[in-house]
Amino acid sequence: MCKSKSSGATATADSVVPSTSRSSSTHHHRNTNGTYNSSTSSLSTTSSSAASSLQALKQGSLPDLPLLLTFAELAAATSNFAPSHRLAPSSSNSFRCALRGHPAAVFRRALRRDPPEVSARLAVLGHCHHAAIARLYGAAASPDGSLFLAYELVPDAAPLSALLRGNRAFTPLATWTARLRVAANACDALSYVHLQAGTVHNRLSSSTVLVCGDGARLRAKIAHFGAADLAGELPPDYSDESQPHPASARHRRTGSRGRRIEGTRGYMAPEIIAGGAPSRRSDVFALGVLLLELLSGEEPVRYEHNKATGEYERTSLIETAAAAAGGGEGMRRWVDRRLKDSFPVDAAETLTAVALRCVAKDPEARPEMSWVAAKVSKLFLEAQDWADKFRVPTDISVSFAPR
Repeated sequence: MCKSKSSGATATADSVVPSTSRSSSTHHHRNTNGTYNSSTSSLSTTSSSAASSLQALKQGSLPDLPLLLTFAELAAATSNFAPSHRLAPSSSNSFRCALRGHPAAVFRRALRRDPPEVSARLAVLGHCHHAAIARLYGAAASPDGSLFLAYELVPDAAPLSALLRGNRAFTPLATWTARLRVAANACDALSYVHLQAGTVHNRLSSSTVLVCGDGARLRAKIAHFGAADLAGELPPDYSDESQPHPASARHRRTGSRGRRIEGTRGYMAPEIIAGGAPSRRSDVFALGVLLLELLSGEEPVRYEHNKATGEYERTSLIETAAAAAGGGEGMRRWVDRRLKDSFPVDAAETLTAVALRCVAKDPEARPEMSWVAAKVSKLFLEAQDWADKFRVPTDISVSFAPR
């Protein structure tokens, strides 16, 4: 069960009425397109029923948290979801707005579960707080059966994908310690999602990890917490993965062939591509790919033109990591060149080995997130010790004047 906190950023259930002026504290961040897009789908119930069910909760259903929003409120805040409010010009499913006087990010997802189930999960997830997770602020159903989710905005943040592959002279990820800090934040956050929040993320990628600050102030946060859960992308028994997943009534109607496979290319586990349901183990697979990205700076999957054959050849980050795992010069050549060979090779080999365990083809061979988080946290502490040993002292003055 998630722990709850009381602060000035919370309000009573009465304050979720559109006419109120009270609000939650939020922040700004930059984002990229392509990861948050989601098409809408029809509900088995009527669209108006979906919207009204979320708005008709009793006062005691969502205590102390301003989570229940109205579609009318979101439409007004985004000028009826105008292009000028889009987080990215090409994205029609993510919007920036001032929600109750504060900036917020709103994302649209297809709603595939019954509104009462959304309400129940919203009451639970709203109490979940973690420093490395962008906080979920609210949700609303639209008349056409979509789900709109509002999140905090991380100040001055950029997606990890942009920092790893952007053409910038300066990057906050120029040091080994910075890479390990982001890795530790992401692992700790996903472990919390699985163990404390009791859910599955199902959207982890370098585009959904937000990085802000630099040096000792650098931090990372996972975005889209609870979105897959609330939208109904998870099987009904995802919290107990020791048991087989019986199909729910909705899954039986659509069948495994009719289930829409959702995710980001390169991060989807083999069982997801084969039509399986999202799980904690598929989250671990995505986390493993993310760790390999942090090490190499490369995309999970890329296509390069072969001048000799005239064809495009597919290169997998998992395959190149496995080839470099032998150590020595192979590992040095594989690790991101922007680290300028300033990293402990043995630690890079250890982190690569952890990541390769996470991306095992057999889901049962992948470790639990608690184990991964502990391993990466230890590597981060060792990275700090390693950096201290090689840091140039700043309290030494050098004089070139004659004695």
